[in-house]
Amino acid sequence: MIISGRSYPITRVISLSGLTLFSFSALAAEWNSTASINASAVYTDNVNLVTTGKESDLTPTLTPSISLHGKGARATVDLTAAAEFNGQGGGNDSVNPRLQADAKAELFERVAFIDLNATATQNAIEPLAVSGSGNLNNRGNKTTTYSYKISPYLKSRFKGLADTELRYTYNDLNHSEGSVGDTSSETVNLSITSGPDFKLFSWGVNASNKVTDNEQGQVSELSSADFDLGYQLNRRWRVTGSIGTESNDFNSVSTNRDGSRWDIGAVWTPNPRTVFDFGFGDRFFGSTKRFSFTHTGRRSTLTASYSQDLTDSTTLLSDQVVFQVVDQFGQPIINPVTGDPFLLAQNISTIGNSTFVNDQLTVGYSLKGRRTTLSLNGNISEQTYQDSSREVSQYGLGASINRQLSGKISGDLGLNWSESEEKGTASTQSDTWRLSAGINQELGPKTNLRLNYSFTDRSSNQSGQSYEENRLSLTLNHTL
Repeated sequence: MIISGRSYPITRVISLSGLTLFSFSALAAEWNSTASINASAVYTDNVNLVTTGKESDLTPTLTPSISLHGKGARATVDLTAAAEFNGQGGGNDSVNPRLQADAKAELFERVAFIDLNATATQNAIEPLAVSGSGNLNNRGNKTTTYSYKISPYLKSRFKGLADTELRYTYNDLNHSEGSVGDTSSETVNLSITSGPDFKLFSWGVNASNKVTDNEQGQVSELSSADFDLGYQLNRRWRVTGSIGTESNDFNSVSTNRDGSRWDIGAVWTPNPRTVFDFGFGDRFFGSTKRFSFTHTGRRSTLTASYSQDLTDSTTLLSDQVVFQVVDQFGQPIINPVTGDPFLLAQNISTIGNSTFVNDQLTVGYSLKGRRTTLSLNGNISEQTYQDSSREVSQYGLGASINRQLSGKISGDLGLNWSESEEKGTASTQSDTWRLSAGINQELGPKTNLRLNYSFTDRSSNQSGQSYEENRLSLTLNHTL
């Protein structure tokens, strides 16, 4: 497929996915598959997402999708794929593929293994600029990102004393738009951890080297080695610690890019449903803090996490989840605007080659009743770039409620707020509010009809970056 003179690397992703299915089909004994098709009509009163001179548009879309799951004694395969075909025309892509394929296989019993992963998804080229929800707005701020990973590894066990794993991972990241640079990376990981003979006391050694390249040459090299210790004080408390060193090479305004690092923490498990893991330490960029908390009740879940890490947009894009099939309660997750399970990437402040320190806090709460499910979420992301004075802060809050109105009718209501602020050579700030409401009607055992309305209000201190949009969509979904 060629658009705007640039060849899509989708053939490479499809080839990898096909090879995965063909090679692992003999190993996966049980197969399950589902397929569906969505036909939509989407109306917007501001297709160009502008402040003045709004233009309306009605766009038909057709989205076939397929899901395959294979499981055997030595292999598993999970593939979910969809393609949105739209009739909008103009400068927008008329075909928008979405893919997530994962495969794992045991090549030699208990010794050699391989993991494969391939994704295709749409992302904003400049996430802090206007891009809209979905792919049907004329702002040209979208790129299709294709990623695939090949990761063979060896495992061994020295009686009950230690377990080892040596893993090599090759990751290739491509974009449909020529203005966005493609990258590739090679990572080697070695881990040696204490075996089952160690009960209360545990130890481990971890070493890693990751080299990222683009078309012009090496972008960064991140190397580290750590020694980990842990001790189970009692049923509720476990203390942990690590000490190590890192050596890094990337563009930076500071000469301090490596050195020693350490972390001290604990894991508190007051009951089987609650886990709190926390710690603090130090790295070359300053003191570090981390925690993760999960609590699962009979009808509710509460999660929270905070982390500080050195990363880049290539890593975040390669690790993003394209399709999330169910929530904590096993209920389908759908995009309230488009009606499908496609998820956009979050907290990626730019697509480029810069390395940055990412401070991220996320909180989520869900409560499920007999007919009603309530979900609340919040996130804070602060990214400090190492090659400039650029700092990006992103905040978000969201609430949604879903209620089963009758045996065949359900409704949902959602409200989301986000704020982005960038400091550096240029200071920008924007606030976005989005209200959505939808109703679903079951027409038959395999057919559903969804009507969805959304209103978006974005304000920015930059010219041409503010807009209001009303959007209405009608979607017919049929499971084949």
